[in-house]
Amino acid sequence: MRVVILMRHGKSDWSPLGVSDFNRPLSERGIREALSQAQALLKEGYRPDLILTSPALRAWHTAHLVAQVSSLPHTAVQPHMGFYEEEAQAIYFALDSLPQQCSAVALVGHNPLWSELASRWSGENVELATSELVVFSLEGTPPRPVRRLCYLRRTG
Repeated sequence: MRVVILMRHGKSDWSPLGVSDFNRPLSERGIREALSQAQALLKEGYRPDLILTSPALRAWHTAHLVAQVSSLPHTAVQPHMGFYEEEAQAIYFALDSLPQQCSAVALVGHNPLWSELASRWSGENVELATSELVVFSLEGTPPRPVRRLCYLRRTG
């Protein structure tokens, strides 16, 4: 079974003055929660082979924290500008382009698109808070998320 892990980036730090939305960093809380969620994901038995992420700093940092916890090389983290630009087609294109040997992929990005996709794919309303994630099975050609396997809410 192939899976897709849809994860919203960690809580960002709004305090730096003059920082653009794209360059907003993770807060200390965001780092802690992203690490905690990545550890919980492993406890549930899901380890990504590949992490595709928005290149925005808060998402990119979240993706690298997941890679660190998952013992993945940082080269397994690949940025996709369409994830930042909230383009659903970029996600479907990324899923269609997965290497055959990839059994689990994590997608790290932003709301409102991530919650909209989680809701569409699960058939129920899902509102992802920062660092929350949902795991879906992938089936078909091209692969499409068809069944929710796990929903990890933040614990803190």
